[in-house]
Amino acid sequence: MQTEGIRLDQAPPLSIPLCFFLTAPLAVATAGALLLWNGWLLFLSHWHPLTLALTHLCTLGFLTMVMMGALYQMTPVVAGSPVGRVRLGHAVYVLWVGGVITLCWGLARVQRDVVYWAIVVLTLALLLFVIPLGTALLKAPSFDETVLGMCIAVAALLVAGIFGLWMAHGYGGMGFPGPRPLWLQVHLSVALLGWVGGLITAVSWQVIPMFYLAEPLSPAMKRMTQGLLVVGVLTPALVLTASYFGLLGDDSQRSAQIAALGTLPALIAVWGLHPITSFASLQRRRRRRIDASLLFWRAGLLLALPTGAVALCAYLLPTPKWGLLLGWLALWGWAGMIIHGMLTRIVPFLIWFHRFAPLVGEVPVPSTRSLLPDRWTRLGFGLHLASVVAGVMGIASGAGFLIQLTGLLVLATALSLGRSLIHVVLKRP
Repeated sequence: MQTEGIRLDQAPPLSIPLCFFLTAPLAVATAGALLLWNGWLLFLSHWHPLTLALTHLCTLGFLTMVMMGALYQMTPVVAGSPVGRVRLGHAVYVLWVGGVITLCWGLARVQRDVVYWAIVVLTLALLLFVIPLGTALLKAPSFDETVLGMCIAVAALLVAGIFGLWMAHGYGGMGFPGPRPLWLQVHLSVALLGWVGGLITAVSWQVIPMFYLAEPLSPAMKRMTQGLLVVGVLTPALVLTASYFGLLGDDSQRSAQIAALGTLPALIAVWGLHPITSFASLQRRRRRRIDASLLFWRAGLLLALPTGAVALCAYLLPTPKWGLLLGWLALWGWAGMIIHGMLTRIVPFLIWFHRFAPLVGEVPVPSTRSLLPDRWTRLGFGLHLASVVAGVMGIASGAGFLIQLTGLLVLATALSLGRSLIHVVLKRP
Protein backbone atom coordinates (compact mmCIF):
# COMPACT_ATOMS: atom_id res chain seq x y z
CA MET A 1 0.00 0.00 0.00
CA GLN A 2 1.35 3.41 -0.94
CA THR A 3 -0.12 6.90 -0.44
CA GLU A 4 1.55 10.02 -1.86
CA GLY A 5 5.04 8.67 -1.38
CA ILE A 6 4.30 7.10 2.00
CA ARG A 7 5.38 3.46 1.92
CA LEU A 8 2.96 1.77 4.32
CA ASP A 9 4.06 -1.67 3.14
CA GLN A 10 7.37 -1.12 4.97
CA ALA A 11 5.76 -0.38 8.34
CA PRO A 12 7.37 -2.10 11.38
CA PRO A 13 5.51 -4.65 13.53
CA LEU A 14 2.61 -2.95 15.30
CA SER A 15 3.89 -4.02 18.72
CA ILE A 16 7.02 -1.83 18.48
CA PRO A 17 5.48 1.65 18.26
CA LEU A 18 2.53 0.59 20.43
CA CYS A 19 4.65 -0.40 23.43
CA PHE A 20 6.19 3.08 23.48
CA PHE A 21 2.85 4.82 22.94
CA LEU A 22 0.97 2.87 25.61
CA THR A 23 3.63 3.47 28.27
CA ALA A 24 3.67 7.25 27.91
CA PRO A 25 0.42 7.84 29.87
CA LEU A 26 1.95 5.98 32.84
CA ALA A 27 4.76 8.55 32.98
CA VAL A 28 2.19 11.37 32.87
CA ALA A 29 0.18 9.74 35.65
CA THR A 30 3.31 9.45 37.81
CA ALA A 31 4.12 13.12 37.17
CA GLY A 32 0.57 14.07 38.15
CA ALA A 33 0.87 12.06 41.36
CA LEU A 34 4.13 13.84 42.22
CA LEU A 35 2.48 17.23 41.74
CA LEU A 36 -0.57 16.17 43.74
CA TRP A 37 1.32 14.86 46.76
CA ASN A 38 4.29 17.22 46.89
CA GLY A 39 2.72 20.44 45.62
CA TRP A 40 4.85 23.53 45.92
CA LEU A 41 8.01 21.59 46.84
CA LEU A 42 8.42 20.74 43.16
CA PHE A 43 8.67 24.41 42.18
CA LEU A 44 11.16 25.68 44.73
CA SER A 45 14.18 25.43 42.41
CA HIS A 46 15.45 23.98 39.13
CA TRP A 47 17.82 21.86 41.20
CA HIS A 48 15.34 20.41 43.71
CA PRO A 49 15.54 16.59 43.47
CA LEU A 50 11.78 16.23 42.94
CA THR A 51 11.79 18.94 40.25
CA LEU A 52 14.54 17.09 38.38
CA ALA A 53 12.59 13.86 38.63
CA LEU A 54 9.38 15.52 37.42
CA THR A 55 11.19 17.14 34.48
CA HIS A 56 12.69 13.86 33.30
CA LEU A 57 9.41 12.02 33.74
CA CYS A 58 7.93 14.46 31.25
CA THR A 59 10.88 14.69 28.84
CA LEU A 60 12.07 11.07 28.83
CA GLY A 61 9.00 9.19 30.04
CA PHE A 62 6.36 11.02 28.01
CA LEU A 63 7.74 13.11 25.13
CA THR A 64 10.76 11.02 24.16
CA MET A 65 8.89 7.75 24.72
CA VAL A 66 6.26 8.75 22.16
CA MET A 67 8.81 10.26 19.78
CA MET A 68 10.91 7.10 19.75
CA GLY A 69 7.86 5.01 18.89
CA ALA A 70 6.94 7.51 16.17
CA LEU A 71 10.40 7.33 14.62
CA TYR A 72 10.28 3.54 14.48
CA GLN A 73 7.04 3.95 12.53
CA MET A 74 7.94 6.94 10.35
CA THR A 75 11.47 6.05 9.27
CA PRO A 76 10.49 3.11 7.04
CA VAL A 77 7.08 4.52 6.12
CA VAL A 78 7.99 8.14 5.31
CA ALA A 79 11.71 7.90 4.55
CA GLY A 80 11.31 4.58 2.71
CA SER A 81 14.26 3.07 4.57
CA PRO A 82 13.55 0.12 6.90
CA VAL A 83 15.27 0.15 10.28
CA GLY A 84 17.79 -2.68 10.52
CA ARG A 85 17.15 -5.31 13.19
CA VAL A 86 13.93 -3.50 14.01
CA ARG A 87 12.93 -6.04 16.66
CA LEU A 88 15.73 -4.63 18.79
CA GLY A 89 13.12 -1.97 19.43
CA HIS A 90 11.66 -4.25 22.10
CA ALA A 91 15.04 -4.30 23.88
CA VAL A 92 15.32 -0.53 23.51
CA TYR A 93 11.86 -0.18 25.06
CA VAL A 94 12.69 -2.35 28.09
CA LEU A 95 16.03 -0.60 28.64
CA TRP A 96 14.55 2.86 28.18
CA VAL A 97 11.69 2.24 30.62
CA GLY A 98 14.09 0.77 33.16
CA GLY A 99 16.52 3.65 32.70
CA VAL A 100 13.84 6.32 33.10
CA ILE A 101 12.46 4.67 36.24
CA THR A 102 15.89 4.32 37.86
CA LEU A 103 17.00 7.83 36.85
CA CYS A 104 13.87 9.53 38.19
CA TRP A 105 13.90 7.43 41.36
CA GLY A 106 17.59 8.11 41.93
CA LEU A 107 17.19 11.85 41.36
CA ALA A 108 14.09 12.13 43.57
CA ARG A 109 15.59 10.08 46.41
CA VAL A 110 19.17 11.38 45.93
CA GLN A 111 20.51 7.83 45.62
CA ARG A 112 23.82 7.89 43.79
CA ASP A 113 24.06 4.16 43.12
CA VAL A 114 20.64 4.16 41.44
CA VAL A 115 21.59 7.14 39.24
CA TYR A 116 24.83 5.39 38.27
CA TRP A 117 22.95 2.32 37.01
CA ALA A 118 20.47 4.58 35.23
CA ILE A 119 23.38 6.10 33.31
CA VAL A 120 24.55 2.65 32.22
CA VAL A 121 21.10 1.46 31.13
CA LEU A 122 20.12 4.68 29.35
CA THR A 123 23.44 4.82 27.50
CA LEU A 124 22.88 1.32 26.13
CA ALA A 125 19.27 2.13 25.19
CA LEU A 126 20.31 5.36 23.46
CA LEU A 127 22.96 3.63 21.34
CA LEU A 128 20.68 0.73 20.40
CA PHE A 129 18.09 3.25 19.26
CA VAL A 130 20.20 5.89 17.51
CA ILE A 131 22.62 3.65 15.58
CA PRO A 132 20.09 1.50 13.64
CA LEU A 133 17.61 4.32 13.21
CA GLY A 134 20.22 6.91 12.23
CA THR A 135 21.74 4.46 9.73
CA ALA A 136 18.32 3.87 8.17
CA LEU A 137 17.70 7.61 7.83
CA LEU A 138 21.10 8.19 6.20
CA LYS A 139 20.28 5.45 3.68
CA ALA A 140 16.93 6.99 2.75
CA PRO A 141 16.46 6.98 -1.03
CA SER A 142 15.46 10.65 -1.05
CA PHE A 143 16.03 13.54 1.34
CA ASP A 144 13.05 15.84 1.52
CA GLU A 145 12.60 18.35 4.34
CA THR A 146 10.78 15.84 6.56
CA VAL A 147 13.54 13.23 6.30
CA LEU A 148 16.21 15.87 6.84
CA GLY A 149 14.30 17.13 9.87
CA MET A 150 14.17 13.62 11.29
CA CYS A 151 17.95 13.34 10.83
CA ILE A 152 18.48 16.66 12.62
CA ALA A 153 16.22 15.56 15.48
CA VAL A 154 17.97 12.20 15.95
CA ALA A 155 21.39 13.90 15.90
CA ALA A 156 20.13 16.37 18.51
CA LEU A 157 18.83 13.48 20.63
CA LEU A 158 22.26 11.85 20.56
CA VAL A 159 24.06 15.08 21.51
CA ALA A 160 21.53 16.01 24.19
CA GLY A 161 21.66 12.44 25.53
CA ILE A 162 25.46 12.50 25.77
CA PHE A 163 25.37 15.85 27.56
CA GLY A 164 22.60 14.71 29.89
CA LEU A 165 24.28 11.41 30.77
CA TRP A 166 27.55 13.23 31.35
CA MET A 167 25.79 15.70 33.64
CA ALA A 168 24.10 12.82 35.47
CA HIS A 169 27.55 11.73 36.64
CA GLY A 170 27.35 14.61 39.10
CA TYR A 171 24.37 12.88 40.72
CA GLY A 172 25.83 9.40 40.45
CA GLY A 173 28.74 9.84 42.81
CA MET A 174 31.18 11.18 40.19
CA GLY A 175 32.37 14.63 39.25
CA PHE A 176 30.21 17.18 37.40
CA PRO A 177 31.73 17.79 33.94
CA GLY A 178 31.97 21.58 34.10
CA PRO A 179 30.15 24.83 34.94
CA ARG A 180 26.63 23.76 35.80
CA PRO A 181 24.74 26.78 34.36
CA LEU A 182 26.48 26.43 30.98
CA TRP A 183 26.04 22.68 30.71
CA LEU A 184 22.39 22.94 31.72
CA GLN A 185 21.75 25.66 29.14
CA VAL A 186 23.32 23.67 26.31
CA HIS A 187 21.59 20.45 27.33
CA LEU A 188 18.20 22.18 27.44
CA SER A 189 18.75 24.00 24.14
CA VAL A 190 19.77 20.91 22.17
CA ALA A 191 17.13 18.67 23.77
CA LEU A 192 14.16 21.04 23.72
CA LEU A 193 14.72 22.92 20.48
CA GLY A 194 16.78 20.41 18.49
CA TRP A 195 15.26 17.08 19.51
CA VAL A 196 11.67 17.94 20.48
CA GLY A 197 11.30 21.02 18.27
CA GLY A 198 13.13 19.46 15.35
CA LEU A 199 10.95 16.35 15.29
CA ILE A 200 7.68 18.20 15.87
CA THR A 201 8.36 20.53 12.93
CA ALA A 202 9.46 17.70 10.62
CA VAL A 203 6.53 15.45 11.52
CA SER A 204 4.02 18.29 11.20
CA TRP A 205 5.02 18.84 7.57
CA GLN A 206 3.96 15.25 6.89
CA VAL A 207 0.94 14.63 9.11
CA ILE A 208 -0.88 17.98 8.92
CA PRO A 209 -1.44 17.76 5.15
CA MET A 210 -2.09 14.00 5.34
CA PHE A 211 -4.56 13.87 8.25
CA TYR A 212 -6.21 17.29 7.96
CA LEU A 213 -5.97 17.99 4.20
CA ALA A 214 -4.16 21.24 4.98
CA GLU A 215 -2.14 23.15 2.44
CA PRO A 216 1.53 22.02 2.50
CA LEU A 217 4.14 24.64 3.32
CA SER A 218 6.53 25.68 0.56
CA PRO A 219 9.95 23.96 0.46
CA ALA A 220 11.60 27.38 0.85
CA MET A 221 9.74 28.02 4.12
CA LYS A 222 10.68 24.58 5.41
CA ARG A 223 14.35 25.10 4.55
CA MET A 224 14.37 28.50 6.24
CA THR A 225 12.88 27.01 9.40
CA GLN A 226 15.42 24.17 9.43
CA GLY A 227 18.31 26.54 8.74
CA LEU A 228 17.42 28.73 11.71
CA LEU A 229 16.92 25.63 13.85
CA VAL A 230 20.34 24.17 13.03
CA VAL A 231 22.12 27.47 13.65
CA GLY A 232 20.33 27.95 16.97
CA VAL A 233 21.21 24.45 18.15
CA LEU A 234 24.82 24.39 16.95
CA THR A 235 25.73 27.76 18.48
CA PRO A 236 25.28 26.72 22.16
CA ALA A 237 27.25 23.53 21.50
CA LEU A 238 30.07 25.60 20.00
CA VAL A 239 29.97 27.94 23.02
CA LEU A 240 30.33 24.92 25.31
CA THR A 241 33.27 23.66 23.26
CA ALA A 242 34.96 27.07 23.38
CA SER A 243 34.40 27.27 27.13
CA TYR A 244 35.78 23.75 27.62
CA PHE A 245 39.06 24.82 26.01
CA GLY A 246 39.19 28.03 28.05
CA LEU A 247 38.49 30.40 25.14
CA LEU A 248 35.75 32.29 27.01
CA GLY A 249 37.50 32.91 30.31
CA ASP A 250 36.39 31.77 33.75
CA ASP A 251 32.98 33.48 33.93
CA SER A 252 30.64 30.50 33.59
CA GLN A 253 27.52 32.64 34.03
CA ARG A 254 28.55 34.84 31.10
CA SER A 255 29.22 31.76 28.97
CA ALA A 256 25.76 30.43 29.81
CA GLN A 257 24.22 33.75 28.78
CA ILE A 258 26.09 33.66 25.45
CA ALA A 259 24.88 30.09 24.88
CA ALA A 260 21.30 31.12 25.69
CA LEU A 261 21.51 34.08 23.30
CA GLY A 262 22.83 31.74 20.62
CA THR A 263 19.60 29.76 20.68
CA LEU A 264 17.63 32.76 19.39
CA PRO A 265 17.49 31.56 15.73
CA ALA A 266 16.12 28.16 16.86
CA LEU A 267 13.67 29.86 19.20
CA ILE A 268 12.38 31.98 16.31
CA ALA A 269 12.05 28.87 14.11
CA VAL A 270 10.38 26.54 16.63
CA TRP A 271 8.25 28.96 18.66
CA GLY A 272 7.63 31.61 16.00
CA LEU A 273 7.96 30.73 12.34
CA HIS A 274 6.74 27.13 12.52
CA PRO A 275 3.60 27.69 14.63
CA ILE A 276 2.53 30.76 12.64
CA THR A 277 2.92 29.10 9.22
CA SER A 278 1.45 25.77 10.37
CA PHE A 279 -1.55 27.42 12.03
CA ALA A 280 -2.20 29.42 8.87
CA SER A 281 -2.00 26.21 6.84
CA LEU A 282 -4.57 24.55 9.10
CA GLN A 283 -6.89 27.53 8.71
CA ARG A 284 -6.81 27.04 4.93
CA ARG A 285 -7.40 23.28 5.03
CA ARG A 286 -9.83 21.70 2.56
CA ARG A 287 -11.61 19.63 5.23
CA ARG A 288 -13.68 22.10 7.25
CA ARG A 289 -14.92 19.58 9.83
CA ILE A 290 -13.24 20.02 13.21
CA ASP A 291 -11.45 16.78 14.07
CA ALA A 292 -11.00 16.48 17.85
CA SER A 293 -7.26 15.88 17.49
CA LEU A 294 -7.05 19.15 15.57
CA LEU A 295 -7.87 20.96 18.81
CA PHE A 296 -4.57 19.76 20.25
CA TRP A 297 -2.60 20.98 17.23
CA ARG A 298 -4.23 24.39 17.36
CA ALA A 299 -3.66 24.75 21.10
CA GLY A 300 -0.07 23.53 20.90
CA LEU A 301 0.78 25.87 18.02
CA LEU A 302 -0.85 28.82 19.79
CA LEU A 303 0.98 28.02 23.04
CA ALA A 304 4.30 28.09 21.17
CA LEU A 305 4.13 31.88 20.87
CA PRO A 306 3.84 32.66 24.63
CA THR A 307 6.44 29.94 25.27
CA GLY A 308 8.90 31.88 23.14
CA ALA A 309 7.99 35.11 24.95
CA VAL A 310 8.51 33.46 28.34
CA ALA A 311 11.88 32.14 27.14
CA LEU A 312 12.96 35.72 26.43
CA CYS A 313 11.71 36.80 29.88
CA ALA A 314 13.65 33.94 31.48
CA TYR A 315 16.79 35.24 29.76
CA LEU A 316 16.24 38.91 30.61
CA LEU A 317 14.83 38.29 34.11
CA PRO A 318 16.78 35.27 35.41
CA THR A 319 14.55 34.40 38.36
CA PRO A 320 13.49 30.82 39.15
CA LYS A 321 9.82 31.54 38.49
CA TRP A 322 10.39 32.45 34.82
CA GLY A 323 12.51 29.37 34.24
CA LEU A 324 9.92 27.10 35.83
CA LEU A 325 7.15 28.72 33.80
CA LEU A 326 9.16 28.18 30.62
CA GLY A 327 9.64 24.51 31.42
CA TRP A 328 5.94 24.04 32.15
CA LEU A 329 4.71 25.79 29.01
CA ALA A 330 7.29 24.16 26.75
CA LEU A 331 7.01 20.58 28.00
CA TRP A 332 3.36 20.19 29.02
CA GLY A 333 1.85 23.06 27.03
CA TRP A 334 3.41 23.35 23.56
CA ALA A 335 5.02 19.91 23.13
CA GLY A 336 2.67 18.03 25.46
CA MET A 337 -0.45 19.23 23.64
CA ILE A 338 0.90 18.30 20.22
CA ILE A 339 2.18 14.87 21.33
CA HIS A 340 -1.12 14.11 23.09
CA GLY A 341 -3.07 15.05 19.98
CA MET A 342 -0.77 12.98 17.76
CA LEU A 343 -1.40 9.88 19.88
CA THR A 344 -5.17 10.22 19.49
CA ARG A 345 -4.77 10.38 15.70
CA ILE A 346 -1.88 8.02 14.95
CA VAL A 347 -2.83 5.08 17.20
CA PRO A 348 -6.31 4.69 15.61
CA PHE A 349 -4.67 4.98 12.18
CA LEU A 350 -2.14 2.23 12.98
CA ILE A 351 -4.79 -0.10 14.40
CA TRP A 352 -6.98 0.44 11.35
CA PHE A 353 -4.08 -0.09 8.94
CA HIS A 354 -2.75 -3.27 10.56
CA ARG A 355 -6.04 -4.93 11.49
CA PHE A 356 -8.77 -3.60 9.19
CA ALA A 357 -7.10 -2.44 5.97
CA PRO A 358 -6.45 -6.02 4.73
CA LEU A 359 -10.21 -6.68 4.99
CA VAL A 360 -11.30 -3.74 2.82
CA GLY A 361 -13.50 -5.01 0.00
CA GLU A 362 -14.14 -8.35 1.70
CA VAL A 363 -16.19 -7.39 4.76
CA PRO A 364 -17.50 -4.08 6.16
CA VAL A 365 -14.79 -2.29 8.14
CA PRO A 366 -15.07 0.71 10.48
CA SER A 367 -13.57 4.08 9.64
CA THR A 368 -10.50 5.32 11.45
CA ARG A 369 -12.54 8.06 13.16
CA SER A 370 -15.02 5.57 14.59
CA LEU A 371 -12.32 3.63 16.48
CA LEU A 372 -12.02 6.37 19.09
CA PRO A 373 -15.13 8.28 20.25
CA ASP A 374 -14.74 11.96 19.48
CA ARG A 375 -16.11 12.95 22.88
CA TRP A 376 -13.32 11.03 24.63
CA THR A 377 -10.68 12.97 22.71
CA ARG A 378 -12.43 16.26 23.52
CA LEU A 379 -12.54 15.31 27.20
CA GLY A 380 -8.80 14.64 27.15
CA PHE A 381 -8.24 17.98 25.46
CA GLY A 382 -10.29 19.83 28.08
CA LEU A 383 -8.43 18.17 30.94
CA HIS A 384 -5.03 18.82 29.38
CA LEU A 385 -5.78 22.47 28.67
CA ALA A 386 -7.17 22.97 32.19
CA SER A 387 -4.00 21.46 33.68
CA VAL A 388 -1.82 23.81 31.62
CA VAL A 389 -3.78 26.85 32.81
CA ALA A 390 -3.79 25.67 36.43
CA GLY A 391 -0.04 25.07 36.30
CA VAL A 392 0.62 28.56 34.95
CA MET A 393 -1.52 30.07 37.70
CA GLY A 394 0.16 27.92 40.35
CA ILE A 395 3.69 28.87 39.29
CA ALA A 396 2.80 32.55 38.95
CA SER A 397 1.08 32.73 42.35
CA GLY A 398 3.14 30.18 44.27
CA ALA A 399 -0.08 28.78 45.74
CA GLY A 400 0.41 25.19 46.81
CA PHE A 401 -3.24 24.24 46.37
CA LEU A 402 -3.11 25.31 42.70
CA ILE A 403 -0.08 23.09 42.11
CA GLN A 404 -1.95 20.20 43.73
CA LEU A 405 -4.99 20.96 41.57
CA THR A 406 -2.65 20.87 38.59
CA GLY A 407 -1.43 17.46 39.68
CA LEU A 408 -4.99 16.19 39.91
CA LEU A 409 -5.76 17.48 36.42
CA VAL A 410 -2.55 15.98 34.99
CA LEU A 411 -3.43 12.65 36.57
CA ALA A 412 -6.95 12.84 35.11
CA THR A 413 -5.46 13.68 31.70
CA ALA A 414 -3.22 10.62 31.88
CA LEU A 415 -6.13 8.36 32.82
CA SER A 416 -8.23 9.78 29.99
CA LEU A 417 -5.44 9.29 27.45
CA GLY A 418 -4.65 5.79 28.72
CA ARG A 419 -8.30 4.75 28.52
CA SER A 420 -8.60 6.10 24.98
CA LEU A 421 -5.49 4.30 23.72
CA ILE A 422 -6.42 0.98 25.36
CA HIS A 423 -9.94 1.26 23.92
CA VAL A 424 -8.49 1.62 20.42
CA VAL A 425 -5.87 -1.11 20.82
CA LEU A 426 -8.53 -3.62 21.90
CA LYS A 427 -10.48 -3.08 18.67
CA ARG A 428 -10.39 -6.14 16.41
CA PRO A 429 -12.33 -7.25 13.32
